[in-house]
Amino acid sequence: MIDLLAEPSSTNIAWQWVSAVLPSDGTSPWGRTLQVFTSVLFFLAGLGLAFGVVSGIVSSAYTGKVLGDKWHQIWVPLRIVLGLGLLAPLPETGFSSVHYLLRDVVAKGGINLADATWNTFVGAVAGDGVPIVPHSTNGSTVAMATLRHEICAAVYNQAGTKFGWTAPVPLPMGKESGLGVGGYDKRAVWSYGPTCGQFSYSVPDGRGKFSNARREAVAEIISAFRPEAQRYARLAAETTGVSSADGMTSAISTLALSPTLVQDIRLAGSAFDKTIADAAKAEVSTLDTDSRAKLVAAAQQQGFLAAGLYWRNLAQVSELTTSLTNERMEVTAPSTDGDFGQAIDRAFSILALQVSGEAERVNLSANDFASAGDESADFLTKLLAPLARSMAEWAATSGADTDADAMSGLISSGHAMIAAGWAAIAAGGTLMVASSNWFSSAVGAGGAAAWFMDWSKWVIGGLMILGSLRAYVIPMMPFVFVFMAGMATLAALIEAMIALPLWCMKWLRMDNGGDFAGESVRMGLLLIVNIALRPVLAVLALCAAYPVFNATLGTLDRLWPMAFLGQTGGHVVGLVGFVVMTAMHMYLVWYACVKGFGQIWSLPDRVLAWVGQPGSGGEASMASGAMGGMIAIAGRGGMPKLSGGMIPKGGKRK
Repeated sequence: MIDLLAEPSSTNIAWQWVSAVLPSDGTSPWGRTLQVFTSVLFFLAGLGLAFGVVSGIVSSAYTGKVLGDKWHQIWVPLRIVLGLGLLAPLPETGFSSVHYLLRDVVAKGGINLADATWNTFVGAVAGDGVPIVPHSTNGSTVAMATLRHEICAAVYNQAGTKFGWTAPVPLPMGKESGLGVGGYDKRAVWSYGPTCGQFSYSVPDGRGKFSNARREAVAEIISAFRPEAQRYARLAAETTGVSSADGMTSAISTLALSPTLVQDIRLAGSAFDKTIADAAKAEVSTLDTDSRAKLVAAAQQQGFLAAGLYWRNLAQVSELTTSLTNERMEVTAPSTDGDFGQAIDRAFSILALQVSGEAERVNLSANDFASAGDESADFLTKLLAPLARSMAEWAATSGADTDADAMSGLISSGHAMIAAGWAAIAAGGTLMVASSNWFSSAVGAGGAAAWFMDWSKWVIGGLMILGSLRAYVIPMMPFVFVFMAGMATLAALIEAMIALPLWCMKWLRMDNGGDFAGESVRMGLLLIVNIALRPVLAVLALCAAYPVFNATLGTLDRLWPMAFLGQTGGHVVGLVGFVVMTAMHMYLVWYACVKGFGQIWSLPDRVLAWVGQPGSGGEASMASGAMGGMIAIAGRGGMPKLSGGMIPKGGKRK
C-alpha cells in the first residue's frame, strides 16, 4: 500500500521545492508577509460573520425559524466554523491552517502518488528488465532462410550422388569461428558450402547462455526442416519440378510435399521468437545489476522530477534486451549459377509456389512510386535517379531496424549529420588552402573556391543544425517537459497559497443549497484536487509518451523517405533535395515530440475539461507561448531592435 501522507525524503526534489514555498518553521519571511494579508482577511471575515449573525437573528425573529427561511440549514454553522478555522493565521509561522493542509495533505499526497507511480515504472524497466519497446518478431524469417539453405544442400547432394559430389551439411548447433579479437569476432556459423552459402550469428562476449539458447533455437528449426528438405530434393533433382497450381495441388495431395508447410514455418518462427525473448530477458536480468539497482535507488531518492533525467538511461537498459532480440542473421544466399543450379532453382521455385498462397508483407521503396516518372526521362536520369533516390532514402532513415528504439536511431543519425558537417568543413578548408597559391590566383581558382564555399555554408550549417536537433535537442525534451510540469505545479501551488485565504472566506457565505460544500466553493475544491493530481498526471503522460513517440517516429522513418522521394520521378535527387527532405522530416519529428511529450505539462490543465470546467488558459498555455516565442526569436537571425531612439538622427539611413 502507498502511504500518501508519509514524509518524503530530504533528497526528494519536489518536496524540496514545496518546503521552500511552505517551510515548517517560522523563519520564512514569506510566512510573515502572508500573515499580514491573512490577518486582514480574518478581520474582514469577522465583520462579515457579525453582520451574518445580526441578519440571522433578525430573520429568526421574523420567521420563527433559526436563521430564517433562507438560511435554516444545519450546514451553515459548520461552514462558518470551517472557514474561520482554515483562515486564521498561526502566530508561530504566519501561515494559516489551510496552507498546512495544502502542504501536508495535498502536496505531500500528490508527490507520494507520483513517486510511487514513477518508482513502479522504473522498477519494471530497470529492476525487472522489462523493455520499454517491444521485442522484434523475425522468427519466421529465420525459419524461411534456414529452410532455403537446407533445401539447397539436399538438392545438391541428391543431384550429385551420381558424381560423388556432396555439399556439407552443418550440425544443427553449427560451429563457432573467429578468434574473438578485433576484426575476427566470434560467430556461430552454419555453413553449407560455396554453392549453398551459409548463415551466422554473432557470439556476444560474456553472454554465452544467450548465444547457446539461440543456437539451440536454430537447431530445433534445422531438425524440423531437414526431413522436409528431402522432399524438395526428390522433386527438383529427379523431375522437372512443379510449375503450376494444379501440379502443386497434386504434389500436396500425394504427400510429395507437406500440406502444412506455411503453418510449420509460422510455428517454428513463433517458437524461435519466444526462445530468444526469454533468453534475452534472462540475460539482461543478470547484466549490470548494480547499475540498474542504483538507477532504481536514485529514482526513489530524487522522486518524479528526475524522470526526464533518467529517461535515456532507462531506454539504454531496455536496449540491452532489444539489441539481443533484434540481431539479424548474416546470410550468404545460395547460388543458382553454380553446380546443379537448375535443380536448385527448380526447388526454390517449388517453395515459392507453395507459400505464395499466403499474403506476405510487400516491401515498397521510393523507386516503385517514381518509376512512372523515370520512364519518360532521358537515359542518364533513368540511370542515376534510382541510385540517388535509394541513397537518399537510406540516409534519411534514422535506423535500419524498425523494431529498435527510435530515439536511439534518431540520436545516431544526428551525430552522423554533425560528423558529415565537420567533414565538409575540413574539406572546405583544404580546398581554400589548395586555392591560395600563385597558380590558382592566376587562373582564378581562388575566386571560384570562395564562391562555392559561400554557397556551401548554408548547406553545411543547415545540416549541422538538423543534426544537433536530432542528436541533442529532441532527446532532452522529456527532461525539459518534466521540468516545465514541475514548475507549473509549483506555480499552481504558489497561486493556491495566495488564493486559498480568499477561498476560505467563501465558506462564510450562507449558501441556500442543501450540500455542505456550496456552489461558491466547489470550483476551489476542484482546483485543489487538480494540484494534487498534477504530479501523477505528468508521470503518466511521460510513461505513455515514449512508446507513442517510438511508434510514430518508426512509422515516419519508414514512410517519409518513400513519400517524399516518390514524387521525384524523372529527376535526380541532389543535395538540395536531401536537405529539404531532411528539414521537413525534422519538422514532423519536432511536431511529434511536442504533441507527445508535451502532454507532460499540458495534461494537468486539459484534464479539467473532462469534468465540465474550462480546460485552457493554464500553465500549459503559458509554457506553449513561451516556447513558441523562444523559437520565433531564435529564427530571426538577429537581435530585435531595442528602440526607435537608437536610430541616428539627421535623415534616412543609407
